[in-house]
Amino acid sequence: MTIQVSSANEALVNDPYVQYRDWRARGPIHWSDDYFGGAWVLTTFDAVQAALKDPRLSACRTGGWVMRAPLSGREGRAELIGMQRLFARAMLFVDKPAHPRLRQAMQVGFRPSAIQGMSDFVGTAANGLIDEIEATCDIDTPFDFIGGFARALPARVIARFLGFRRVDERRFLAWSTDLARFLGSVYPSEADVLAARDSLVGMADYIAAELSDGAINEDNLLAVLLRAQQRGEIEDGAEMLSQCAMLLFAGHETTRHLLGTAVYWLLRQPERWTSLEDPVRLRSAVRELLRWDSPVQYTGRRARSSFTLHGKGIRRGDLVLPLIGSANRDPNRYGDPERIDLDRPVGMPLSFGSGPHVCIGASLTLMEAECALATLVRRWPRLQLCEHGAEWLAIPLYRGLKTLMVRRSADARIQAWA
Repeated sequence: MTIQVSSANEALVNDPYVQYRDWRARGPIHWSDDYFGGAWVLTTFDAVQAALKDPRLSACRTGGWVMRAPLSGREGRAELIGMQRLFARAMLFVDKPAHPRLRQAMQVGFRPSAIQGMSDFVGTAANGLIDEIEATCDIDTPFDFIGGFARALPARVIARFLGFRRVDERRFLAWSTDLARFLGSVYPSEADVLAARDSLVGMADYIAAELSDGAINEDNLLAVLLRAQQRGEIEDGAEMLSQCAMLLFAGHETTRHLLGTAVYWLLRQPERWTSLEDPVRLRSAVRELLRWDSPVQYTGRRARSSFTLHGKGIRRGDLVLPLIGSANRDPNRYGDPERIDLDRPVGMPLSFGSGPHVCIGASLTLMEAECALATLVRRWPRLQLCEHGAEWLAIPLYRGLKTLMVRRSADARIQAWA
């Protein structure tokens, strides 16, 4: 049976999980005309996990996606080609032999000791942001958690992890917002494309200036990548810039959404929030919140050849979208999946992917989220949601909040939201 999806942007932003439940009930695969001119969507845990490991499906998918953007004329076409060349060389969008070469070059930068070595910085940065908010916002005065904390912390952490000495936080956040709007939209507007182009160029120029400065710290990721380039594991400066730009963007965007939605769902039932005063629960709690509301709702693959998948005829070049958000609530994988259980032995949900392209920065994101939540609960044990204070992003790819109004309550009676 073929299921036609209507108004994908609206339905999948307002409450994607209602749509996912309907699709899963009808089978593991459906055709949708509303994604990028047409795509196969995969809905169940097993189907999504298998697709992420399937050699018949390629991660090389930026050509049709970027080049379909609404820029016309010779000059517009040249702009798109420039964007496409930069996107297409990022590790996220390449297959063998480039992918294992790039991943091996970067893996040493994400070794456990490097991640653990960032924990003190994350704690200091989280406390610093809390101090800034307390200095400007009195008890019982509403403030935006996303703008004041969730956007700023991952920006500072990924900049430090990469090894930047100069962090223009305002510009970085603007670049990340522009790229997220372009990457996350099913049908980006011309304005979205132009803003993403300008931000990508700005980010690349910024990284190039850092790399040419010469004073690279030996312990950060930029130094790792420079040494890899010197050994020939990274082919040239353009490939280097592509990896750095994608790491800078991806390392910020997914973590900010995880922090925002985690705080939102924890405060909806305040006993969840106070339960995290026990640090033993943090590990399972963060993984359960990732399962419950994945920051990345889907990823994409292109069929290398024609074949049959779950009884459907896939043609060479077809776009296949594994729906990570749907897989993480599959009742055949998780008992009572429509309930948050912070003690659930969830393992690792599919929020970071699976197979060869599993997120290289997953450990950094998990450590950052656990450290940030522990600091927030310790400093603000009576944090409360403000009524009607949550605004969701209108981007189907990303599940996150644009604003989240909260307040530090002086009242021991905590309001729960149904």
